[in-house]
Amino acid sequence: MTDFFKEKPQQPNFGVYTTFKQEMFYAETGSDTNQMVLFVHGAPGSWDAFMKYLGDTALMRRAHLISVDRPGYGKSGLGQSVISIEEQSAMIAPILDANKSGKPAILVGHSYGGPVIARMAMDYPEKVGALILLAPAIDPEHEKLFLINYPANWKVFRWMVPAVWRVSNDEKLSHAAELQKMLPLWSNIVIPCTYMYGEKDGLVPTENVAFAEKMLVNAPLKVIAFPKENHFIPWTQQDSVTRAIMGYLEK
Repeated sequence: MTDFFKEKPQQPNFGVYTTFKQEMFYAETGSDTNQMVLFVHGAPGSWDAFMKYLGDTALMRRAHLISVDRPGYGKSGLGQSVISIEEQSAMIAPILDANKSGKPAILVGHSYGGPVIARMAMDYPEKVGALILLAPAIDPEHEKLFLINYPANWKVFRWMVPAVWRVSNDEKLSHAAELQKMLPLWSNIVIPCTYMYGEKDGLVPTENVAFAEKMLVNAPLKVIAFPKENHFIPWTQQDSVTRAIMGYLEK
């Protein structure tokens, strides 16, 4: 991490706040008077999944960039699973109160971070101005489980699984039920949304695209497909994601 930021004009600042009796950790760059861009990682992951975005000088000049450790990951209570997407939304939401720009925040979420930022837009509509959904797992009917998910939850094996993977597995097993709870709320999202995905994604089925088009009936939605890409577009298509962010910052 240090080597990456050595040539950059600003290293990230780190912050901690307490909510739901748990410390939440985040990293930030850019002036706090600029419009906020909040990054939310997938499962597993941590704030540094978006480290290169926080080090992007063009973005730093225009935005207040924040990347958070989701509950149960990194330094936000590692190993303490929070399977409720609504609760995760509430635990991350205090960051939005630090927005001093007078403009609502732009939220960027990858994979599991996608439904988390969608829930934040549902729960805190006055604080969110746009969503960028990167290969989001949002469709409960096409939530994909793998053979390892169930044995990893058995007591005989659970103690051997690293904390970050236990949390990820707990989220995975409860994900479809949590997404079901969000179904009546999608029509409440009225802000611009960009959906970006790889057509060769083997982790989040492409049926999620049709779900977004069906459910985001009151939101201007732009869908961007990458025919040769897989699930990891935040890193393989960083320039495209950055352009989408800059497009919202210019409005």
